[in-house]
Amino acid sequence: MRKQRDIILVFILAFFWVGTCLAQEVVDRIVAIVNDDIVTLSQLDAAAAPYRKNIEASQESLDRKKEIMAQMYAQVLNQLVESSLVTQEAKRMGIAVDDTDVDKAMENFKKEHNLDQERLELGLAAQGMTLGQYRERLREQILQGMIVSRAVRAKIVVTDKEIKAYYDSHYQDFKAKKKYHLKNIIVRGATDLATVQGKLESKADFSEVAQAYSIGSNASSGGELGEFDISSFSDEIKKALEGVGKGQYTKPVDMGDSFQILYVADIISQGQSPVQEEVEKQIQDILYREHGEAQFKKWMENLKNSAHIKVML
Repeated sequence: MRKQRDIILVFILAFFWVGTCLAQEVVDRIVAIVNDDIVTLSQLDAAAAPYRKNIEASQESLDRKKEIMAQMYAQVLNQLVESSLVTQEAKRMGIAVDDTDVDKAMENFKKEHNLDQERLELGLAAQGMTLGQYRERLREQILQGMIVSRAVRAKIVVTDKEIKAYYDSHYQDFKAKKKYHLKNIIVRGATDLATVQGKLESKADFSEVAQAYSIGSNASSGGELGEFDISSFSDEIKKALEGVGKGQYTKPVDMGDSFQILYVADIISQGQSPVQEEVEKQIQDILYREHGEAQFKKWMENLKNSAHIKVML
């Protein structure tokens, strides 16, 4: 597995004629105050790094890059502010998520989607995410779910009419499940992406192109990812795979600091369609989650309105 190590050592030493002292340059600053908490520039830069690299590598004009960069930083800062508010409110409500909770959630996800640890990590890699990042995202989701459960559960109602309407517009999703045997190529920057696209358009073998150009940890195996239930992927990956058949590849998927192209080596149908009761329970869970997210947004807006927030970006 490839490892990238970036070591940056910065020594700032100032000598003064009178007396002897060591001065360190302060390069960080506060970009937002959230009640008694703060968000620093270094935190914002770290969260924005993947998106910043992709914007810098794009073919947009300099003025357009500046515009996109400003919008991106504002969005990421808003996410950090909301995260701070959630953490503060969780502490106030006595809610905590420990590693055991995260472990259980991860094991449930693996069981639900029939994944072992290796295939989970390969699936995460396909979406540009490390295991550590995935665990932190799970932690945030669990925390949000616990807050929703306490703060807005009573306001969530799912009716039979809603369940039927959802089924009528998504009935294809409840047929026998399909598994996708996938391979992928991950590249950084528009230049490498154009090279890979040119090779694939020229009918070059996908696995050979992956071995030659992919920066993914699975490049040596020809970009092999394995078989996955598509429901385990993000909405971006699902959308990319729409209409892509066996032996075809997707359009590039923007992963922030890189681009990914997925290849469908095979599509395998699994089992029978679920019975009506199972379908209704699945839809109820989906709608409950959607309603919960909507209520959470309203709750967050109220929380923001009552909080002391000062942005200094």
